[in-house]
Amino acid sequence: GLAEFDMECFKKYGKIWGFFDGRQPVLAIMDPVIIKAILVKECYSVFTNRRNFGLNGPLNSAVSIAEDEQWKRIRTVLSPTFTSGKLKQMFPIIKTYGALLVKNIQKKVDNKEFINMKDIFGSYTMDIVLSTSFSVNVDSQNNPNDPFVTNAKKLFTFSFFNPLFLTTLLCPFLIPLLNKLNFCFLPLSVLNFFQDAIKSIKKDRQKGIHSDRVDFLQLMVDSQTKDRTSSEEENHGYK
Repeated sequence: GLAEFDMECFKKYGKIWGFFDGRQPVLAIMDPVIIKAILVKECYSVFTNRRNFGLNGPLNSAVSIAEDEQWKRIRTVLSPTFTSGKLKQMFPIIKTYGALLVKNIQKKVDNKEFINMKDIFGSYTMDIVLSTSFSVNVDSQNNPNDPFVTNAKKLFTFSFFNPLFLTTLLCPFLIPLLNKLNFCFLPLSVLNFFQDAIKSIKKDRQKGIHSDRVDFLQLMVDSQTKDRTSSEEENHGYK
């Protein structure tokens, strides 16, 4: 496994060594001081970029894929969303789905049904993610055929043995061509579904519909509105 490989290299080469991942050179670091410098101290100023395999489709602007100034801009917008105060506001949502989880388990126990803990907690996690992100209220345990549920499951199903992934790993020079041909690691139909859903919900929020809800999307809309207002006031001041 990966852990055993890392330990063997650490014992043989020390805290820093290099290897090739396919055709990609990789520098492995196990020095806590250097790791802290990369991930904490210099994260925002120097080490802004992450490894990008390409073929991301609509996710090219995701915070885990964006690079340089674009990453800094997205990170600046996202950071206030994850303060303790904002996260506490979402606790009632988590509490609601926690109660629903207990209810669903109790129902199965009363009926003496077999309980697949992986499935039931997977549904619980999905409910919380969808609700805290977009205020989409889906009881995925009892509504497994809901479009949000079926598409979310497809989104999180990924295999490292995917022929497309192996091709980009062994022949990275083909990535620009595959991008031009509109190839994507994740199903484009699923990405387009969520993209359209988010655009629709965002449009409603900007009109003031359900704008009182506390979720990540609303916080992003509020941030965008404040930035636009500040920019307009600044331009008006110059006039």
